[in-house]
Amino acid sequence: MHVEDLGSLDPGCGLRFEMAALGRLDDAVARSSIRSRRSSRVAGKRSAATFDSSPAPDAGERLLVWESARPAVVLPRHGDPGRWAHVRACAAWGVPLLRRESGGGAVVVGPGCLAVALVLSLDRRPRLADVGHSYAWLLGRVAAALDVDGVAVRSTDLAVGGRKFAGHAQRRGRVALLHHGVLLYDFDLDLIDALLPEPPRRPAWRGNRTHRGFLANLGLARDDIVRRLGRLPAALA
Repeated sequence: MHVEDLGSLDPGCGLRFEMAALGRLDDAVARSSIRSRRSSRVAGKRSAATFDSSPAPDAGERLLVWESARPAVVLPRHGDPGRWAHVRACAAWGVPLLRRESGGGAVVVGPGCLAVALVLSLDRRPRLADVGHSYAWLLGRVAAALDVDGVAVRSTDLAVGGRKFAGHAQRRGRVALLHHGVLLYDFDLDLIDALLPEPPRRPAWRGNRTHRGFLANLGLARDDIVRRLGRLPAALA
């Protein structure tokens, strides 16, 4: 698995990088599977015992991290922007509204908020085809890699001290998975209150808490977070 720190990016560029990585892996794994089936048919029983149909060891899997160079609101794939964002406030402040190719809720990105994306082969990791299992398994390993006391998996979120510091969503291709999220480490939490209304859907563990009462920064430095996330390839092997 390749680990790539893309640094500070225009937010639209960062989202496109993630989708491009998913598309490349999806195509590569699909082609490998087709070649494997054809080879198996040609080889027949003579080589069935020794033929390895799995893709190459890394098969284009990626761990991407990047940070938006400016504030932006990232909306889920579907839904009325006005349900998710204070559209007039965003326009007045020059904050762009962007769409990502996954579900979940709206998020505010910018300096102090790290985007983390895992691009994984479902062919190599068939258990991740189950959505609930994939969230629990992947977030458990992200939490372990961060190695911060009190970090817990809550549904599709990571929490510390009972408050959310990272949220996640998924986009699935034919045979590949993009599991991505944003991690607050030194973000202006008041900006979230200014740009986002209370969400139309709430996880049960949030209760009636406002953004400011629900969210927190992890409190680690960016370089330290990236270094810790570098443990993920071994944890996912």
